[in-house]
Amino acid sequence: MAGYGIIGCGYAGGIHADNLAGLPGARLAAAFDLDYERSKAFVRDTGAYAAPTIEELCSNREVEAVIITTPNNSHVAPAILAAEAGKHVFCEKPVALSLKDTKEMLDAAEKAGVHFFAAHTTNFIRGVQTAKALLAAGEIGELLMIEAVHTDWAGPQKTIGWKQTKEISGGHLYHHMHEVDLICQLAGLPVSVYAKGKNLVHHGDGCGDEEDAIFLNMELPGGGFASLTIGSAFRLGDHFVKLQGKMGGILMDFKNSFVRLEHDRGETLYPMQENEAEDEERRNGYRKNRTDAGKGFGKPGMKTSSWMQTIFYKELMCFDEVVRTGNAAPGCETLLDGSAALNCVKVLDGARESVAVGMPVRLEAR
Repeated sequence: MAGYGIIGCGYAGGIHADNLAGLPGARLAAAFDLDYERSKAFVRDTGAYAAPTIEELCSNREVEAVIITTPNNSHVAPAILAAEAGKHVFCEKPVALSLKDTKEMLDAAEKAGVHFFAAHTTNFIRGVQTAKALLAAGEIGELLMIEAVHTDWAGPQKTIGWKQTKEISGGHLYHHMHEVDLICQLAGLPVSVYAKGKNLVHHGDGCGDEEDAIFLNMELPGGGFASLTIGSAFRLGDHFVKLQGKMGGILMDFKNSFVRLEHDRGETLYPMQENEAEDEERRNGYRKNRTDAGKGFGKPGMKTSSWMQTIFYKELMCFDEVVRTGNAAPGCETLLDGSAALNCVKVLDGARESVAVGMPVRLEAR
């Protein structure tokens, strides 16, 4: 039975711990959090060990693989420590807040001969997998353009969490990197990115320091284009990814939880989540969080949604297969070979640079 260690006993760590309990052949062996009392509460009734340090967790013989769920700017050190201790690494998104840090983590895993898995969870959503399959089957012909939007409105918060602190989260651009990852997964690394962004309305008490409106335009390697609009300054928010092809189009509508294929032969609808109950749950989640853009989402101890529990479980199953066999399931290869992590952060770093210099940034040679 494979033993797992979890570093970071917050919201995401809790989901992974619950899923480990239901994953055949796997168990939680140890956990660490900077708040040692939280660590002890986290492992209570599981038989797992509350490690007082990351080093002790990584040196634990019962731990074969480590799951890192700490805030975004604190993935590098535990990932390298785990790799150097001979443990396989599962790292939550974004893997790191710079290309330099991402390369250091991947290099450490390669040098140690262990696997590094980028936890880009959106790839495990049923609707995303459906869209990828439709595209690969030629249902819309050659992919020409991608339009992605992930926007909402957030008012002042009672407390400013780490997700609203740009130094820790990387801001909207890095923390909500799923659409950038999808663009790279579907079309490859863009040739260039031109980005604009600023904090338009979130100033004063209860507001963080991240840009609340960011706009990216990308040139795709096949000659087409992609765009991304993201932020929390949008009273009329939306969340979708549109794929425009020569013979049709695919809409991944995350807010209304469905996928739509359109071409000359008509229109076909597909579920976004695993079943109708999960689709309705997701739709209701957007309605519930419409005034804070999910800023209160993901706090330690918060009960997760069924649809999110499902995609986390599917993702963990994929990593567990890697731990047991050394191979990634079909469709998960880029999460294991480093390309997904590298391509995503190349775009994010390029967009950050573009905002700073006011010019397009080429990505191919980065």
